[in-house]
Amino acid sequence: MMKTHIYKYLLIFTALFFIACEEEDGLQNAQIPMPQNISVDFILTQDNSGLVTLRPKGEGANTFAIDFGDGSEPLTEIEPGTVVDHIYDEGNYSVEVTGFNIKGESTAVSQELVVSFLPPENLEVTVVKDQTDPLKISVSATADNAAAFEVLFGDEADGEDPTPMMIGETLEHSYSTVGTFTVTVTALSGGAATTSASEEVEIFDPLVFPIDFESSTVDYTFFNFGGGEDIGVPIISNPDPSGVNDSPTVAEYTKVNASEPWAGTSVTLNEPIDFSTTTTVAMDVWSPAAGTPILFKVENSSDNTLFSEIQASTTVSSQWETVEFTLPSIDQNVDYDVIAIFFNFNTPGTGETYYFDNLRTTQPFEINLPLDFEGNAIAYPFTDFGDAVTSVIANPGPDAENSSSQVASTLRPNGAPNFAGTFIDLENPVDFSVSTDISLKVWSPAPNTTVTIKFEEIGNGSNAVEQSTTTTVSNAWETVTIDFSSFGNTPTVFARMVVFFNLGQNGAGNTYYFDDISYGSFGVQDFEGTAPTFTVFGNIADTEVLANPNPDAVNSTTNVANLTKTAGSEVWAGTFFELNQPLDLDSFSKISVLTHAPTSGITVKLKIEDQLGDNGGITHEVDVVNTVANGWEELVYDFSSAPEADYVRIVIFFDFGNAGDDSEYYFDEIKLKN
Repeated sequence: MMKTHIYKYLLIFTALFFIACEEEDGLQNAQIPMPQNISVDFILTQDNSGLVTLRPKGEGANTFAIDFGDGSEPLTEIEPGTVVDHIYDEGNYSVEVTGFNIKGESTAVSQELVVSFLPPENLEVTVVKDQTDPLKISVSATADNAAAFEVLFGDEADGEDPTPMMIGETLEHSYSTVGTFTVTVTALSGGAATTSASEEVEIFDPLVFPIDFESSTVDYTFFNFGGGEDIGVPIISNPDPSGVNDSPTVAEYTKVNASEPWAGTSVTLNEPIDFSTTTTVAMDVWSPAAGTPILFKVENSSDNTLFSEIQASTTVSSQWETVEFTLPSIDQNVDYDVIAIFFNFNTPGTGETYYFDNLRTTQPFEINLPLDFEGNAIAYPFTDFGDAVTSVIANPGPDAENSSSQVASTLRPNGAPNFAGTFIDLENPVDFSVSTDISLKVWSPAPNTTVTIKFEEIGNGSNAVEQSTTTTVSNAWETVTIDFSSFGNTPTVFARMVVFFNLGQNGAGNTYYFDDISYGSFGVQDFEGTAPTFTVFGNIADTEVLANPNPDAVNSTTNVANLTKTAGSEVWAGTFFELNQPLDLDSFSKISVLTHAPTSGITVKLKIEDQLGDNGGITHEVDVVNTVANGWEELVYDFSSAPEADYVRIVIFFDFGNAGDDSEYYFDEIKLKN
């Protein structure tokens, strides 16, 4: 049985084998047509990407193969109806397409493909000048059909290699000089087609305050008027680098012979002067003569009727000094962008030469204790917090305790946080080794108002000391003293002074005023409150407190002391007054006095006496020669060699050594200092 089955299977297999061989022989012998009409369709994407869609076709083709003609690997076994995507660079290509029939027979054709890119369109170039560096720009661009960009910045005369810039990229470039430059941006298509656009950019280092004549890229062109217009203001090496000005470069102005009395020079700034915190301009001046009047003027370039001017005089000859001009009636709404300088104003030119340098805004005084708010109201940089509002205003209630012109005002609005207050930064830190008593005059709408003073280290508010006191009167000035004796050994780092009223209570809409903040023993006499009792000697008629006859940047206070050295009075004639407590010469070695005399070059003697006064007590005196006529100046007397004593009398002599001639002298702001 088993052998019979095997025989049957063998017969079946043999039959199938012969059938298969007959079919294969039939296929080989069949008449299968060769592939014909072979071609390829090209569809080019019009976005400069180089994308080409290829669709092979032909009759009798069972599969296709494509040689892209760009050196890339050919693609095979492509079925009819299939499309192929391929990325080309711009150029001409011979694409070979081969069609295969089911017998594997093939027909190949070559077909030319041209890939060309469209030029970029809608090119937009953006050039932005840097806000802080006037020599730097940034460049960016957009364009349709752009593959990338190239930028020429226009500052290389001998040829410039373009800088590549990718899509979405921003390039920065710094110029080494000022001038007008052409920035050219070329949009690349990825092929030969390009589109370019140019934009001019003006690079200049703006002329702004302060002006020091040291930049090689700033245009310091001044224009003269009233004579000598063709000379201008040369920028030269400092002819006398010494004293207050040792800078390398300065400006030179020559008032040519026979030029007008009002001849001068001016310049227009690229930005207006910032008068938001001060109206004082300082300028270093070298003049061939002392007493030379200089008129300084600022005005608006669009409307020269909007101006402010002030005159000041030099005090030395043939050396540098700093002259300050506190401009009156500055309007904060006006842009003052023109300055004009008139040397030896109101006198025709004689060919003399002046030098000037370092024009800048400045505070006419230091923000330090004692602080009396008698300067320009905008010059006190208070910083408010907790909704408080602080400003310097006219004294709303002058009285015997405080007759000064200006005071500080703080409003605590209704509902203001309980910590509302204000602070001001001092030029020099508080030194509690000088005095641990801080006194100030206060005007409060109610008694028992808490007054708190806090001193902080700038930049480190956690390092601070704080003390309080209370007022005793309402709607009147009083002097309060805050005791910091527990901090007497604290390091001298506290330069921020914070003032609070009713600390710990929310604001109730009340306004508080304060003034004359000082160390307890710092200010000696300012003649703003109750006048001291003067004693005159040497046949002088009297000494009295009067209104300041000539307020200026050095002394703008309301009241001053006046002494007339009567004709025929003694060469040693003078006046004195007593102090309530001895001078603290252990903490201070000097005494400063503001003086005003009709002539310069006179001796102003200051003498201090102890408790015994004229009855044989200890005295010490120092002479200083003044340098200013008809203007205020500060004279500083060094008493470091004075013997140890309790000095309670101050004696002052004007024009010591010469008999009186009815000249009037003024003095003010007697202070201890180091």
